[in-house]
Formats: sequence, structure tokens, C-alpha cells
Amino acid sequence: MNRLYGILSALAAALALFLFLGTRGCGERRERKVLRLALDTEPKTLDPIAITDTLSDGVARKVHNTLVRFVRAGDELRIEGDLAERFEVSADGKTYTFTLRRGVRFHNGREVRAADARYSLARLLTPESKRVEWLKPMVVGSEERYRDPRSAAELGIRATGEYTLEIRLNAPFAPFLAQLCTSNCAVVPREAVETKARPFSRFPIGTGPFKLKEWKANEVVILERNDDYFRGRPKLDEVRFYILREPSTRLEKFFAGELDAAGIPYGRMKEARERAGPGQVLEYNTFRTNYLGIGMPNGKFKDKADLRPFGTNRLLRQALNYAIDREYLCETVLEGRGVPGKGILPPPGPPPFPGYKERPGWPKDLAKAKALLAEAGYPGGAGLPPVMLLHRNDPDTMKVVQTLAHDLEAVGIRVESAARDWNTFLEMTELEPRPLFALGWVADYPDPDNFLYVLFHSSMFGEQGNHTWYSNPKVDELTEKARALMRMEERAPLYQQAEDLILDDAPWICTYHVRNVVLISRNVKGLRENCTPLDTGTEFPQVDFYLVDKE
Repeated sequence: MNRLYGILSALAAALALFLFLGTRGCGERRERKVLRLALDTEPKTLDPIAITDTLSDGVARKVHNTLVRFVRAGDELRIEGDLAERFEVSADGKTYTFTLRRGVRFHNGREVRAADARYSLARLLTPESKRVEWLKPMVVGSEERYRDPRSAAELGIRATGEYTLEIRLNAPFAPFLAQLCTSNCAVVPREAVETKARPFSRFPIGTGPFKLKEWKANEVVILERNDDYFRGRPKLDEVRFYILREPSTRLEKFFAGELDAAGIPYGRMKEARERAGPGQVLEYNTFRTNYLGIGMPNGKFKDKADLRPFGTNRLLRQALNYAIDREYLCETVLEGRGVPGKGILPPPGPPPFPGYKERPGWPKDLAKAKALLAEAGYPGGAGLPPVMLLHRNDPDTMKVVQTLAHDLEAVGIRVESAARDWNTFLEMTELEPRPLFALGWVADYPDPDNFLYVLFHSSMFGEQGNHTWYSNPKVDELTEKARALMRMEERAPLYQQAEDLILDDAPWICTYHVRNVVLISRNVKGLRENCTPLDTGTEFPQVDFYLVDKE
């Protein structure tokens, strides 16, 4: 009995040793690679046609793909095929032909065809789209189809083969390929969009390197690896976006090892740099302009009382420019993370922004501000009602707003603060012009058209981009003419003339251009190397997360 027990014990020990060695020899079970990022609020939507903010864009781009995409090449951004294997542009610049990759599959397993691309782009031309005006003026038949979906007019977006898509434009449009790189133009499956079982905005199906696994309201959005991603299996198992509203909380979680990237709250730059390890601080220029917007009484809001007098008095708006101390804002409040705003287009980098023109800007000049106030009919601010300043309610924005309000009050302009959560704030500025609001614009594509047409043309009121409801027929004329030309050497002078007019009208008070400073864990690879000036915050929308790894 004892002898048998000894034999069995020896066999058990040998088996255990065999299994242990076998496991080691065949490769240890690896720890799951989970990239942990943070958002300061929930995404508004993950449906491409409804995305208007960088936060939603940053999450959605991990789930969706477009026909073409931006790729970083040194200090430049170039356009290359994404879902399209190749593309051609006709000699007259009016016909684009895309040949799709074969074998690309949606997250539901179905192969992507040209008909899916046609359906997805046609969705942008419906009243539900937040970006309808981006394509409607250009695509053949789109105006007629938008006015009447039953119109017999042929739409200039059609599948000419199982994997071939053709888009015909009414006229050449230089930034067209760049517009197709935006997440709004992502290709989605019709059956997932139109199912009544669950809303596509919160249950998206795409082709991207990650697919939605779980979305816990106000807590976390979890994306899991798409093993069938057409570029190859991603290295990460999951990407988790935790909803953490306080900048200081995000910073402390980064240093505690609970987040892999974090921004640095205002007032804590020196401390963060001292606590960060070698190579953990990433700094780069962005194509982003922050501003104070002043609502104009135009369109159906021409009689809106609270838009007066700022929205109707140019001299009053110009006075704001000279009241603000941009140098103090950038160096002290932002701790070097901003360049004083001298114009609408971001300053040259590296990398350069096309069409940029060097300008003198607006130094703080209280005497000039007061003189303009007097000329506007409000000497020392006498008779001027308080102006409501709408802004998002995060602590960093509050510090900027308090600084700006202090500057304005120093010349007699009384400011009443109105803080809202991000999604509410965004909806409010999209629905109607507001007397005064603090916002920023990150380029969707590196072209002056994305600032000067999208944000100031009179066809773009509200959610299309023009949140001030600014209208100037000469600006409309110049930007329309510029976007119809194909060479930047010809287009740039027209955009610069338009920018001169806009700055003189002052619907925007350009405050600063953003320099991104973020912390990234040393064991994360692929973020530093592939981020672009279109990537602000820590969502990194332009980075192909297929390339990101965690050691």
C-alpha cells in the first residue's frame, strides 16, 4: 500500500513537472494588454454622421475606418488609402474612383462592399447628419436629394462594381480627399444602423482595430481587439476609456500606475515634470485655435435680444481684443501650453499649416480697449448690460474663463459665468447663437477651408460649424472661390483676404493656439511615434491603434 502510494505520488509529481515545463516551453500565458485612457465626459455619440466633437471622434476612430486616411510622414501629413486599396482623381478634378480592399469585414462578420461605402456617404446628405453641408454643395444631385429624398435626380455617389465606388462632384474641390479622411465619412453597415433593436450611436459596428465591448454610462467605455482587422491583429487586447471628470484625479491615477496617459492640470506643470520619469512627457504643436465666440443675430435669430449689443456692434467686439492679456494667459495660466492667438489659422509648426499668414496680433492695450468702448457708445462700460459667458464646467476651462472675465471687467465689461457639462454646452452652442462663449476648434483636416469656410460661411450656421452665426457676403465669396481652386498657391491669398475681413469683424476673439503636453507611460509604444497635430488631449484620434503596444 505504501509502495503503491509512493509510485502514484512520483507519477503525480512527474506529471506536474511535465505540465510546468511544457507550459514554459510552449510559451507562458501572457498578461492581457489593456491600454487605460481617460475621458473627462462621456462620448456624445459613436455614430459617425453625428460626431462634432474631438472626444467622440477619439473613441469612434478606434471602431471605424474611412476610405482614405491621414498618415504622419515626418513633419507632414499625407493621404493614403484606408478601406480603399487605391484611388484615382480625374483630370478635371470632378470624379473620384475608389477601389476597395477585398476581404475587409465589419465587426458583425460581413464583408465590406462598395454599396456600404455608398450608403454611408449618402447618410451624410440626410437631415439627420451633423455634417450635411460638408458634402451637399459639392456632390452631383445632392441638393435635390436633400430637399426631396424621392427626387429622381441621380446622386453622384454610386457603386460601379462590387468593390468600386465613384463620386462625382459639381466642380473641383481641393480639400475633398481630406474631408473623406474625417470620421464623419466612416463606412458602416446598413443593417446595424437601421435595426430597431438598439441605437447605433451607442452600439456601433465598424471595421476598426477595436470593437465596442461595453459602455457603462458615466463610468467606462471598453473596446476589445478585433482579431479580423484587415491590417493585422492589434497588439492590445483592450482599450479602456474611463470617465474621470477631474484633471487632478486623472493625473494622480497616472502616477499611481492606473492610467497609461494623462493631461496635466493647469497649475501643476512644474510638479508633473518633476514627478515624471524619463521620456514620459510628450510635447507637440497642434492645429487648434481657442477663442471667445460672439453670437450674431442672423437667420431665424435676427431678433434675438440677448445678442445685442455685442452681436450688432463691431467696435464693441474689437474692444474685447485689446482687453485680453494673451501673454499672461499663455505663460502663467497655461504654463507655456499656448501661443497667443494672432489669427484664426494655427501658426506654422513644425508642422506647417497651409495658408498661414503672420499677423501683429493684439497686445493688451487698456487705453485702446477703452477708446473703442467709448466710440461704440459705452464709455467705461456705462450702459452696457452684463454679458453671459457660456463655457464647459471642467476646472481647467474655469481657470481660463476667470482670467478672461477679469481682463474684460477691467475695462468695464461685466461678465456673468454660465458653466455647463460638455455635451450640454455643445448642444447649446449648436442650436442657436450665444452672446459669448468659450470654445476651441481642432482642425478636422489641415486646410484653411476647415477653419475659414466651415466656421464662417453663412451656409454653415450652428452644428455645421459656424457657432457664431457670422455672415459676410464677401467672406462667402472668397471662401467659395478658394475651395474651387486646386493649387494652394492660388487658394491661400483668397483665404488670407477672408481671414482679414473676419478678424476685422471680430466674431471671434482668438485667445490662444494649443501646444499639447501629455504624460505617457514608458511601457506604451506607438502613441508618441504616431501622434499628429490633429491629436489633442489623450484620445489620440488620428493614431492607428493597431500600431499601439504595451510592454
